[in-house]
Amino acid sequence: MKSPALRKNKMQKLFSPREKIILFATIYIAVFGILFKFLFVPVLNRNEYLNKEINAVSTKLKKYKQLLKNKQDILERYKKFSADFKFQEDTQEEPLASGLSELQKLAGSANIRIIDMRPQSAARKNPAQKEFSVDLRTEGLIEGYLKFIYNIETSVSLLNIERLQLTVQPNTQNLEGNFSISKNAE
Repeated sequence: MKSPALRKNKMQKLFSPREKIILFATIYIAVFGILFKFLFVPVLNRNEYLNKEINAVSTKLKKYKQLLKNKQDILERYKKFSADFKFQEDTQEEPLASGLSELQKLAGSANIRIIDMRPQSAARKNPAQKEFSVDLRTEGLIEGYLKFIYNIETSVSLLNIERLQLTVQPNTQNLEGNFSISKNAE
């Protein structure tokens, strides 16, 4: 059996003092690199992320602070413009324009192409009641028409389908539709 002094002597002979320094330096660098990679980098990344969030929120707060400083001026401008729009609201064109844009949006969401759109003058039973009617000529697939009709009937704007005619286009899967749609714009 070998004595411990003999084993230590063999170890000393195995590595020279220079090699021992290089070995311990390499081990130290590897341990430091692993600790840095798995302990410090996540903390630094989290800190950077939080700093970006703080900067974004502080920018928003500066904008809100500026708006609060100008609150009176903004309210005065709002009153001025709302008075102008109230005057224009009495015309019949605003409900018609909003209704036409809503019909275009509903048709677009259902993949229905509007070929022709003609506003019609509606006979009013009550002069205070604003109502308009639109004749549409459209083109699309049956699934699109189902979605379009459903969207019209469940619309918040109370759109009503007065007349509907669907015809098959020859040699295609497309249908051509003729609608008469009215809106009660109270």
